[in-house]
Formats: sequence, structure tokens, C-alpha cells
Amino acid sequence: TELSKQPKPATTRISITASKAKSPVATGKKPKEAESNAPVPLHVAIAEVKARYPLRRQLKFLEPWEAACAKFFKELMKHPWISVARRPKFIYHVPVSKVFPELKQAYLSKVKNPMDLTTAEAKLHCGRYNGAQNFVNDVALVFANAIAFNKDGRDIGDHISIAYYDASIHLLKYTRWLSLEHLQKYLAKDDHVDEPMPDGLPPSSWKLTTGNRKKSREEMSSIVMNEEIEKSMEGDRFPATWMESETEKLLKALRHQSDSKKMGFFIEPNYPPDYTAFISKPMDWQRVQKTLKKRNYVKFGEVIDDLRLIFSNALKYNAKHKGTGNISGLAYDAAVYMSAKLEMAIDKVFLSVSDRLGREKVDRAMEEREAEAAERAEEERIRQAVAKGELSARDGAQQSNSKAETVETETVRIVHRRQTARRDMDMELPFFDEGDASHAQSHVEAMRQQRATFEWQQRDRKTLRKLSLSTGALLFSRHIQSGQAKKWLESTGKAINSKVDTQVEPKENKDVASKLGSLVANELGKAGRTQIKLRPKKMLKKRKHTTSFSFE
Repeated sequence: TELSKQPKPATTRISITASKAKSPVATGKKPKEAESNAPVPLHVAIAEVKARYPLRRQLKFLEPWEAACAKFFKELMKHPWISVARRPKFIYHVPVSKVFPELKQAYLSKVKNPMDLTTAEAKLHCGRYNGAQNFVNDVALVFANAIAFNKDGRDIGDHISIAYYDASIHLLKYTRWLSLEHLQKYLAKDDHVDEPMPDGLPPSSWKLTTGNRKKSREEMSSIVMNEEIEKSMEGDRFPATWMESETEKLLKALRHQSDSKKMGFFIEPNYPPDYTAFISKPMDWQRVQKTLKKRNYVKFGEVIDDLRLIFSNALKYNAKHKGTGNISGLAYDAAVYMSAKLEMAIDKVFLSVSDRLGREKVDRAMEEREAEAAERAEEERIRQAVAKGELSARDGAQQSNSKAETVETETVRIVHRRQTARRDMDMELPFFDEGDASHAQSHVEAMRQQRATFEWQQRDRKTLRKLSLSTGALLFSRHIQSGQAKKWLESTGKAINSKVDTQVEPKENKDVASKLGSLVANELGKAGRTQIKLRPKKMLKKRKHTTSFSFE
């Protein structure tokens, strides 16, 4: 504390180093004086900002609302764009003059109240705020300042300014959604709603009210409910995409071990006999899970609607037994509890999915701008190369006016090279001889595209030829096998018929058999003949022979 009160010398910036950096004493080198306009590494700049607030308290010594704000700020710092755990994509952690000293004057001329994330966190732990509203306003001010500073650069097409402008707009929205979700206990019961800016930008600051939370939830719902689910292929392990993982989180949120007794009413389709008379569309947890794994859901809203339908059906059917101690009353109370828990899980999914979709939109725009910049750089390089070639060709033509023979041989050599290059191609392509760079580039792209198309056609033609040969060979072999089977059947049938003809009994044997048959029939038809009766024989149980003993 005493050292912090003293004026800092010019070499103070070098004295604060990272844990991995070697000290000047260890290296044996004399410390160099830091330049005032030299940029500072991010971890060093963060340490310098925290050193200005030495009386920071630990989390367990904070007030309840301060602890809630610290939890909200910790969740905000997990965002992939600004997370310090990995290399941050955008820097909002320290004052701009620390990491971009060359922008100090321009920044201060546009931004009258600078703020950064590390300063806001340090002020919170030092007790500089008197309420959650002031802390949220400072965090929002960080991104609002970035939007205001980068607006002019965005208008003129500067890539870095465009990236920071778009990212700051998304982070401002995300901060608003996150603060209204994590600080619900400290929201004022007011219907006040902060409207967006006239140019379509989100509000630069907002009040912690229930009206704003309702509005932010409607914004996230409109983004998520109509978003189509990115599905994996049939047979892949579920879940395979991040969207399927988000939907599975909703199912798992209802199956905690502590809620097994209350959720037991809604897992399997065990409905009463008169259930369909009151409920038109029965729904249960297992049906939602099976439909989700079969990839039959198209949008996020369909999954959420079916999960909500589980408990709304239970509330509707068991409403008349509300407050009773029977099974229907218990089912009603369980539906009320699980419905509230489902809405909490839906809020988390709304927040994560809305943030992910917004990030992907900004990242795609950045990638497209980078690709366009690379194409323009390539065009400029080709244009310069062509212009340089034309200039060298003109100089060579001027020097060779006195030597006509040399010019003719050079011309023949160049033409010969072109013909050789064209002969190596698999197809004849037009050759443009214009000197314009755009024509040269379009010619090269056309050659590459046509060659790729030709090679693709050749591969498909070979594949189709192999497939047709294998199919024809298979059909031919089966045709031969069927012909052989028919011949075998015909030969086997003829052999069987010939054996039957040779084994026919002669006429005499037939007469004897007929006579014997008539004698047996006459004997059985005589009058007064007693028939033989067959009766089942009863099995007699064997008696056990016992011997009596007498003792004298």
C-alpha cells in the first residue's frame, strides 16, 4: 500500500512481469527503460490495473448483491471472445492506451468516460459501488465505448474497426441478457423497458427491472424457437452436433436424482383410462427422447413445446384434485415443481444458443471479409506482376530494334513455349493474350476450374465403368446359374418318372390284392361279430412289504 502511494518511476512498467518472465537479475542484464508509447502485454497490463486497487476483498467477504454481481462477471468472462484462460479474440480487459498507445489521443477525443473490464471488477471487490445497477452500467459502458469509437472506422471499411464494432454489439446484447438472468433477485418490480437506439443498436444501458427481463427473454425466444436444429447422420452417436447437445441438456435437466420421485409421473406413458377424453395429445419424457434420437424434430421450438406439453397436460387433467393427498394431487404438485425447473433450463438454453448463433454470424462475416481482402491482395499482386512484365517487355523491345534477328528468334521461342503448355493440357482451352490483369486472372481461374471439372468427370467415368462391369458380370453369372438349375430340374424329373414307370406292379398282383381286400371286408361285415374293446390298463401301485418285529 505504501509503495502504491509513491509516484511511479519510468521503469515501473518493466518491474511488473509475468510469472514465466525472467527477472533482469536472473539474466544478468541491466533493465532497460520502457518507452512511454510502447505497448504492454495483456497480462502485464491487467496486473497494473489491479495494482491500483490494493484493498480488494475476497468473495466470501462480499455483500450478497456484490457476490451475485461477481458471479455474473465471472460468467461473462467465460465468453470465448474475451476469456483470459485462452487467447482472447478481442481485448476489453484494460484501458486502450495500455495495449494501443498510438490510439490514446484519438480514443480520448471520442470517449469521454473510459472504462474496462478489469477496472470494473476491481472497483466491485473494493466496494466502490453502492448497488448492482452501477456495476452493470460500468460493464455495459465498456462495449458501448467500443461501438462509439469504431463507428467511423466501420463506415470507411477498416477491417479491425468493423470486427470490433460487430463484436461489441453482440457482447452488449449478451451482457444485457446475462445480467438480467443472474441478478433476478435484485430486479425492481417495474414494467419499464429500455428501447433500442434509433439506429437499431441495442440500448447502451438498461435498468434492472422485470420488464426488461421479460423483453430480453422474448428476444432470445424469437431467435431460438425458429432456429432449425443441425442434425447428424443416421447411425452417428447422439448427440453429434452442438445443437443436439443443447436439446439433450433439456432432457437431462429433468432427470436429476433429487427429482426422481416427482418426475416419476411423467417418464413413461402410464395414462389413466379416461385420460384421452380430457387430453388430445398425450406426451411423456420417453416419447420426446425417442423422437429426438430419431432426428424427427426440425426446430428447437418443437422440442421445447413438447416438453412443456408434458406438464401442461398433467396440470389440466389433475386440476380438480389440487391440494388433495391422493395420487392426482401429488401429480399436480409435481407438475408445478417440474414445470418451473424446466423453464429454468429453457432460460439457460436460450442464453447459450442465442450467444452461439450471434457469434457464428459475426465470425462468418469476418471470414468473408478476410477472404475478400485476400482476393483483392491477390488481384493487386497479379496486376503489379503483369504491369512489371509489360514494362520489361517494352524495355526489351526498345533495346532490340537494332537486332531484328534476335527479336525473331525470341518471338519464336515464346510461341513455342505457349504451344507446349497447351499440348500438355487434357483439353483445348482458349488462350487470352490481353495485358489486363483482370483478364489474366480470369483466364487462370477458368483453366483451373475447367481442369478440375474434367478430372472430376474422368474419375466419375472410371467409377461408373467399374460399376457397370461388376453389375454385368454379376447378372451374367446369375443367368448361367439359373439356366443350369433349369437343366438339372428337367433331367432329375425325367429320371424320377422313369423309375416310377418301372416299379408299377403287374396285373396279377393287383388281382390278388383286390381279392385279399374283399375277404377282409366280408369278414368285418359279418352280423353278430363282437368288436374288440381296448381299455387302458390301470397301473397298480406296488405295496411296500413291511416286516413286523417283536422283542421278547
